[in-house]
Amino acid sequence: MYNKNKIRFFRRVLLDWFETNMRDFPWRKENISNYQIIISEILLQRTKAETVAKYYDIFFKKYPDWEKLTYASISDLEKILHPLGLYKHRAQRLYKIAQEYKKKNGTLPKNKNELNDSNLATQYVSSAYELFILKHRAALLDINMSRLLRRFFDPREFKDVRNDKEIIELAHNVINIKSCKELNWAILDYAALICKELKPKCIECKLNSDCRFYKQTNQILLNEPVDESQLNISYDPMISRDPNKPFQVISLFSGCGGMDIGFEGEFLVHKDSINDAINPDFIESLNDDNFVKLRPTKFQTIFANDILQDARNAWVNYFKKRGYSSEIYHVESIVDLVKTHKNGAKIFPDKIDVVTGGFPCQDFSLAGKRNGFNSHKDHKGEIIKSELASIETRGQLYMWLKEVIEITKPNIFVAENVKGLVNLSNVKEIIQKDFSTANGNGYIVLNPLVLHAADYGVPQSRERVFFIGIKKDALSNKALLELSKSVVSEKYNPFPPPTHSFTKTGKNLKPPVLLKSIFNNLPEPDDSLDPSQMFYSKAKFMGKHCQGQIEINLDGIGPTIRSEHHGNIEFRRLSLKNGGKIVHEVSEQKMVERRLTPRECGLIQTFPPDYEFIIQHSKGKFFISPSVAYKLVGNAVPPLLAYHVAKRIESLWDLYFNKSNNGSISKPESRKKIIPVTTGQYSDNSFIRIQEKRKGISNIIG
Repeated sequence: MYNKNKIRFFRRVLLDWFETNMRDFPWRKENISNYQIIISEILLQRTKAETVAKYYDIFFKKYPDWEKLTYASISDLEKILHPLGLYKHRAQRLYKIAQEYKKKNGTLPKNKNELNDSNLATQYVSSAYELFILKHRAALLDINMSRLLRRFFDPREFKDVRNDKEIIELAHNVINIKSCKELNWAILDYAALICKELKPKCIECKLNSDCRFYKQTNQILLNEPVDESQLNISYDPMISRDPNKPFQVISLFSGCGGMDIGFEGEFLVHKDSINDAINPDFIESLNDDNFVKLRPTKFQTIFANDILQDARNAWVNYFKKRGYSSEIYHVESIVDLVKTHKNGAKIFPDKIDVVTGGFPCQDFSLAGKRNGFNSHKDHKGEIIKSELASIETRGQLYMWLKEVIEITKPNIFVAENVKGLVNLSNVKEIIQKDFSTANGNGYIVLNPLVLHAADYGVPQSRERVFFIGIKKDALSNKALLELSKSVVSEKYNPFPPPTHSFTKTGKNLKPPVLLKSIFNNLPEPDDSLDPSQMFYSKAKFMGKHCQGQIEINLDGIGPTIRSEHHGNIEFRRLSLKNGGKIVHEVSEQKMVERRLTPRECGLIQTFPPDYEFIIQHSKGKFFISPSVAYKLVGNAVPPLLAYHVAKRIESLWDLYFNKSNNGSISKPESRKKIIPVTTGQYSDNSFIRIQEKRKGISNIIG
């Protein structure tokens, strides 16, 4: 059916490439046991090989052989497999296999018939068993191998490889050589590194001279912007450190990167959003179309996380263009990440200076059900079936942010949430106090402050409460004394001063940024080539009694961009019939009634105009859809607001901390006898130092 010469060419190229590009994994080592082979293949199902490699020692340290595994319960296995994903399925499989092994007195299948009658009889695992244990010629056929074979030999619509007779036959024809094992590995490695799902490296591909996929697509997919997503996390990747960014940041609950863009800097905002009389060091350069480019900060994000795959895709798409690896972003629950780290895996990087986190706000938001700590959803956003909430519910995930703080011991942490949190009983005080207990009351947590985004040049009615904690034993004695006071002086206050006069008054403040300024010269969707402007919610006007049925005021700031609006985002303009007031657009320019686009929402949030919220996969299909785009924008911290916080912290770094050349903290000054003292901050066991050979109290030092 397939050209034999083409098969020979495919084999030769792949094996030659494999000699110098093979990936090194523990299950590929010589002389590993049959037990390790079988377990490894189950761990590898639908999971990135690099993830399994990092997790490998954790599992085999706990269950090094069949005997230990046979004593494990399903719940035991679920617990250790949970961070890897598919944990219920894997736990059931391993339990059945282990019990069968025990029942048969340690005898494994000796031939294909026995294999087919065993609990190992699934396509991928049984093929691996045949190949590695029975030494038969078998294909390790999964979706990755199938993709490479189809693209090269017969590009057509994918089917489930388990039921596709043609691809099964092709795979066996291709691998049917003496070097069967090496060819299997070569195909899998080539599919992972070169022939990726969404961004194949066709120009680099050594098969492209005879590849039907390459010829048919004519390189259409070469510019796909986002790397192929993989199941679960990639642990502790090697991150290239920028010497101009000495302060290393862990970002939690990262979403599509609003906080991270702000902490990194070097992005475009409207010129009216910057008050250079107050912040003359913010602007790096002027840009066309009334935008300015902000200076980079000294902060580098080396770890980001969220449970939303679409958020990861948007984040990676933006930051990869700025030289950041997609491996930085971990699509996994913070609960699972912390648990995996505590199980012995190296999840969180060392030498962290800052931890940021906009922990989930839905349970505190005025727009939500306001369940607070008693959230109805768990840490993965799924509905809780039990009646009682736990520390793993969405409303208490700030405690897991605290766990990361205790693991990484940053000098500063910044946590953000909605203003509604402040109005829920004593929630603010509880969270403040909980944060202060990190590392045994090791942090001064300043009284949380509500910042209105419009006071910082963001053209939006958006209020957020910020918690800032600072590690006591990293501070100089003078800084510790100042920060421990009930009222922190302006010189030492880490909260940024306002720059615009929406809720504030004062010298040199600029007026609020108006929507007509940021929308100036922005083409209508029908005239735009920008997908984030072209595609938008077509939800019809439902009457002003419903949420989101109002027209924005071009002579004012924008409404709060909500994440949960179900298509009912506010209108860019209403028809006169429905109460529209922008008469010159509707009557004179004949512009249609429509809702805000994701691009317009992004500009209201101060995302840079080159941030791609909507990414088309192919004609009529989306890698990130318009409905998802709205949610990503609404969930985000305004980048400019985050930039103000970052620049303020950056400006105070040398004032706060004992200096060292690389931005980390030098060994604190020796501290003698300490006794507790109460301060105006929630640092319950702040301390007074008693200095030898001096009278009285010298400093509050923590």
